[in-house]
Amino acid sequence: MQNIDIPLPTTLDNKTIETFIDAAIAQCGLGVTLRDTLKKYPGSIHWHLKLGRKPGILEVTLWPEQHRAWFSVQSGRRAPWIADEISRLDELIRLRLCVD
Repeated sequence: MQNIDIPLPTTLDNKTIETFIDAAIAQCGLGVTLRDTLKKYPGSIHWHLKLGRKPGILEVTLWPEQHRAWFSVQSGRRAPWIADEISRLDELIRLRLCVD
């Protein structure tokens, strides 16, 4: 599995960060097939994202307890579109969060 951290400013609360992630997902036109929590990260918000009907799943996790967020790609869920969407989402999230 590949994990890519999303830098988070300490000046924003987790609810605002969650809202910015949701907005970036919508702006990219990605479909949310799952929005739940992960037992491994109590209180987390975890998204499964798809690009239309194309194969592959991009995962995003926000763990408020640790003030941490990251993208994940499971080896069996890789697809060519995922790298581009990680770049787009990362850019949009950074712009909204005012992170360089």
